[in-house]
Amino acid sequence: MNLCARPLDSLDVEALASGAPVEPAAREHARACSPCSQRVASAAAFAGELDGLGGFPALDPPAGLGDVPDLAARVLRLRPFSRRERRDFALWKGPCLLTAALFVSGLILLALPGLSARDQAGLSAAALAPLAALVRAWARWMTEAAAASPAALQALGQALRGEQAVGFACLLLLAPVVWGLRRAFARERRR
Repeated sequence: MNLCARPLDSLDVEALASGAPVEPAAREHARACSPCSQRVASAAAFAGELDGLGGFPALDPPAGLGDVPDLAARVLRLRPFSRRERRDFALWKGPCLLTAALFVSGLILLALPGLSARDQAGLSAAALAPLAALVRAWARWMTEAAAASPAALQALGQALRGEQAVGFACLLLLAPVVWGLRRAFARERRR
């Protein structure tokens, strides 16, 4: 239970316990108020306990993984691939081999003697149906967007003319967007 009328903020208590700079009023309050000075003392004791824990021993890799040299370096990637690395076959060997294996297995499946030409045509049509649906949906989306854009722009213009402050704020918000796009394109050109 805290009997202080104006208890110190938790951040001020931690700052006082660690010796970090803090406002002089908070330091004077901690000296004068016993509940707050107790909180500062307990925070300092806790920080001392944490500092006394020291380092932890290195963990051995789990059984069954064998010798895994520098696994973190292989898993974590802190920078994007360079142009030379993206063209290197060693990086793309796995995905390329998987794609080739899927293609060859599909050809073998179609060439099996148990499948007639009618079955093969049915399988080909079934494989192309999702692609056709995607193309049709994309075309429909483009036509609907083209049909709705004049009315949408007109409604937006009327709304911005009615509320000039909102229109001005929208124009100001375009500046960070343009700045960000310029940086992104400049970064992409450097690659």
